[in-house]
Amino acid sequence: MYLKSLELQGFKSFPDKIKLSFDKGLTAVVGPNGSGKSNIGDAVRWVLGEQSTKTLRGNKMEDVIFSGTEARKPVGFAAVTLTIDNEQGELASEDREVSVTRRLFRSGESEYQINGKNVRLKDINELFMDTGLGRDGYSIIGQGRIAEIVGAKSNERRDIFEEAAGISKFRYKKQEAERRLHAAQENLVRLTDIVSELEGRVEPLRIQSGKAEKFLELAQQRKSLEISVWVNRLDTLREKLDALSEEALVAAAEYENLQNDIDREEAKIAEGYTRMQESAMGVERLRGQILEIEQNSAAVKADIAVSENDIQHSRAQIAQAEESHAAEQLSRTELTERIRAQQQRIAKLEQDAKDFAAQIQEAQQAFAAQEQEAAAAGKAYDEAGSAVNALYLEQSQHRFTQQAAREQITQLKQTLEGGEDTAARQAEQFAAYEAALDQLSRQLEQAQNRIREQENRLGGYQRLYDSKMQKLAQQRKDWEAATLRLREKQQRRRLLQDLENSMEGFGRSIKEILRAGKSGRISGIHGSVAQLVSVKPEYGVAIETALGAAMQNIIVENEDIAKRCIRYLKEQRAGRATFLPLTSVRGNLLHEPNLSSMEGFVALAAELVACDAKYEGIFRSLLGRIAIAEDIDCATVIAKRFGYKFRIVTLDGQVINAGGSFTGGSAAHSSGVITRKNELDTLGTEIEALTAEQEGQRAAGERLKAETDKLRFDLDSTRDALSQAQTEVIRLTADRTAKQALAESARQQAATQQERVEHAKQSLARQEQLLAEATQALEQVDQSIARQEQALSAQQDLRSGLQQAREALSAQLAKLKLGQMECVKDQESARRELENMQQSAEQSQSRAAQLHAMLKEAERLIAQKEQAIAHSQETLSRMQAETEACRQEITRLQGQHDSQQQYINQLREGMRAINEAKEKRAGEAMRIDERKITAQKDYDSLIMQLLETYELTRSEAEQLAEPLEDLQKAQQTLAQIKGKIKALGNVNVGAIEEYREVSERYTFLSAQVADVTGSKRELEKLIESLTEDMCRIFAESFVRINDNFKAIFKELFGGGHAELILTDPEHVLESGIEISVAPPGKVIKNLISLSGGEQSFVAICIYFAILKLRPAPFCILDEIDAALDEANVRKYAQYLHRFTEHTQFVLVTHRRSAMEEANVLYGVTMQADGVSRLLKLEQPDLDTTTQA
Repeated sequence: MYLKSLELQGFKSFPDKIKLSFDKGLTAVVGPNGSGKSNIGDAVRWVLGEQSTKTLRGNKMEDVIFSGTEARKPVGFAAVTLTIDNEQGELASEDREVSVTRRLFRSGESEYQINGKNVRLKDINELFMDTGLGRDGYSIIGQGRIAEIVGAKSNERRDIFEEAAGISKFRYKKQEAERRLHAAQENLVRLTDIVSELEGRVEPLRIQSGKAEKFLELAQQRKSLEISVWVNRLDTLREKLDALSEEALVAAAEYENLQNDIDREEAKIAEGYTRMQESAMGVERLRGQILEIEQNSAAVKADIAVSENDIQHSRAQIAQAEESHAAEQLSRTELTERIRAQQQRIAKLEQDAKDFAAQIQEAQQAFAAQEQEAAAAGKAYDEAGSAVNALYLEQSQHRFTQQAAREQITQLKQTLEGGEDTAARQAEQFAAYEAALDQLSRQLEQAQNRIREQENRLGGYQRLYDSKMQKLAQQRKDWEAATLRLREKQQRRRLLQDLENSMEGFGRSIKEILRAGKSGRISGIHGSVAQLVSVKPEYGVAIETALGAAMQNIIVENEDIAKRCIRYLKEQRAGRATFLPLTSVRGNLLHEPNLSSMEGFVALAAELVACDAKYEGIFRSLLGRIAIAEDIDCATVIAKRFGYKFRIVTLDGQVINAGGSFTGGSAAHSSGVITRKNELDTLGTEIEALTAEQEGQRAAGERLKAETDKLRFDLDSTRDALSQAQTEVIRLTADRTAKQALAESARQQAATQQERVEHAKQSLARQEQLLAEATQALEQVDQSIARQEQALSAQQDLRSGLQQAREALSAQLAKLKLGQMECVKDQESARRELENMQQSAEQSQSRAAQLHAMLKEAERLIAQKEQAIAHSQETLSRMQAETEACRQEITRLQGQHDSQQQYINQLREGMRAINEAKEKRAGEAMRIDERKITAQKDYDSLIMQLLETYELTRSEAEQLAEPLEDLQKAQQTLAQIKGKIKALGNVNVGAIEEYREVSERYTFLSAQVADVTGSKRELEKLIESLTEDMCRIFAESFVRINDNFKAIFKELFGGGHAELILTDPEHVLESGIEISVAPPGKVIKNLISLSGGEQSFVAICIYFAILKLRPAPFCILDEIDAALDEANVRKYAQYLHRFTEHTQFVLVTHRRSAMEEANVLYGVTMQADGVSRLLKLEQPDLDTTTQA
């Protein structure tokens, strides 16, 4: 196995691709100071996996990438390929030639390859383990390493001796075994704790699980039976609802029939009222006719009374005349006899008559005058009496008229008072009915509006209820889905958090440093790059790809902290790590014109990360020169546009490297730490969101349930309100119909009564006028009577005076005749008597004629009056007949009115019965509706119970329901099952799955505990075996190295004494190694007393002693001869030839003696542009190279 070639591109001062080919023997790399020749040694260290920037003579890993000069632009990556011949199969590879490649991009991404295949750094370390070629081996020795061998503490020299002893692989295996043992112990502790915890949970969960299984069995029985019972009840309720619907239809039909009967009865009542009104109006009309007839009859009666009075007066006159006529007749008869006797005496008395003739003549004349006066006075008296009688008759007529008018007025006033009161009452009643009708109409309209409102509200509530039920079902599904998603996210987060807590994906050295920082053993550790950066999920893959291995770089406060961490890793032998001090790491952003305008360009990688401001320089250095593109096509266009000058990473992790190489495939990133961190952050956010969503869903479910319950209550309330409103409409409609009939009746009665009042008012006015006229006429008649009575009294007095005077004259005439008789002896007296007799006879004859004429006149008057009376009697009889006919008609109409009233009352009684039947039917309909509503509520409640309890619709429930032969028995069985469920108490249904999971986990973890315990024992045995082998091999190798050291020291120093001493021989693996040397002629207490050259030569002796024991395939000696003088350089160079049979040597030197010993020389030069160039020199060109 030997080194065939070394290729560099973009590494440090070699921006261009170069290749160094090596042959067996010595190859020297020469050049002036600062030319970059040591960069070749750094390249070999770097490709073999060196992670220390200090060892690589840089501040950060990015420093190995050519950073550009004034003349050359920086490159985007560094790549070194080491090719080894493996013909003998010393490396663990079947290939005859093994190429190891390492690339580092400015993004911080690093990749390793073996024969073109991506591998891990660990794979490279394992490949070269115990070959002396590893990063901790002795194949690359520089000035610093020489100084470390001599100047380091005794326990810090072990690495090179262990590599030389060949126990590095054993130590690695032991470390791996210890790590695994430590992990096993941690796992065992964790598993034991978990098993202990699970052990305490298994038995209670087993009991709970059995209880839950019993509960589920009973719950399933309850579900099956309850669904069957509920479906049976639903069928029963459906039948009941159908029957109630039929009853409601029948009740509605009967109610409508009764209402029609009521309408017909009300029509009959209205018709009866009309006939009653007609009868009443006929009665009033007839009463008016009777009143008029009675008034006319009163006038006729007054005429009859006047005529009868006239007849009575005439008859009195006739009686008086007849009496006078009879007296005159008797007097005349007597006078005739007396005349005859007197005539006989006349002759005798002629003389007396002659004597007294003159006196008698005078007396007779005076008597005649008196008679005339008396007649005139009598006539005047009679006339005055007739006038008084006429006035008294007129007075009687006026008084009769006045009395009749007063009676009529009183009656009309009473009629008016009662009529107006009645009219007012009827008007008030009509107004009240009208107001009641208006109120009923408003109430009816309001009730109808309420019905419409309740129907609309019911429809709205029903739609809302159906919508809410759908939303509730959907919300329940959403809640379950959210719960499932939350559980999945929580499980995923627990898994990732466990990985995060155990720092999965970080190397051992990274974990050790982070734990040390966390525990406070080392301060100033900020964390890994992956821990201190935040990236949006959509950029996570791209940023991880861009960072690459740099994700595990550790950010520290300053260089001292970095060095302290490195020492800690060395002390702990925990491996290597890259540290990024805040005080030294800086970076710049890529500045390319028009880059941001390119299609598919997202941003620079550094612009897509979020970090604390103090870390911005670090992330600019890691990501500042890496562009992020949307996809590989866009990235290709951008890369071509800018000449492949910088690295481009796509969002899905494909890479176009600076220089034009493409990296991609399905594994675009290595560790996934940032993705995991992002996913954890995302999961945290999602879990919070899902928790909030779940809580929101739960709260929304509760709100929906409350809203649904409220809507169900509102539905029921609205149905009740609708039923009440419908009942109210029915009642108000009936009331309005009744009120309309009453109002119409009241209106007609009020109109009729008003007509009566108006007629009475007119009659009252006429009667009052008649009364006034009669009163006025009576007053005039009374005045006339008073005057006539005064005149009659005067006539009576006159008549009495004349009568007295006539009597006095008659007495005087008799005395004269007596004197004549006495004087004339009786002749004269006889004559006078004869004359008197004759005169009396004449007078009697005259009076008789007069009386006869008066008698004839009286008889004529009586006849006339009797005829007038008879006519009046006929008129009166006719009026009485008319009155009687009117009264009979009134009686008939009153009877008809009463009959109609009775008929209406009968109709009202019948209608009252119909109304009672209607109200009863309405009540029955209402009760049917109530029962229907109750049944519907029960039906809806069962439907809701099915939906809420089992999430089943009725049709789904019917498919699951079983027929029940005995419902009561089924209900009893259901009650027993519920009792058993209740007896179980609180049941944790999740305990079944939890018990299964816990039991399986307990069984699994118990097996794991057993496996881990076995593995722990095996690891302990392995570690013990490895330790024994390591102790043995190291001890044997150390003795041989010590012997080689002694011999080589004496040879190179020309004598003296040297020895390697174990500080703790009992524990060789932990023992430090002291170097004891004594050059010839010197007594040295410690190595510090030696000169620099001597110290370097001691270190070279140790190195040669190691090579003698375990030759490395090739060695790179980087100016380890710098402190030697020319003589010692020549000794050193010449001594190298002893090892060239098994080892290639590449000497990086500028010492002539070393150059002279080389077979091939490579010259490295650097011009002003800061770029190293390589020249291959043959031995004859040595002088020219040395001068240069």
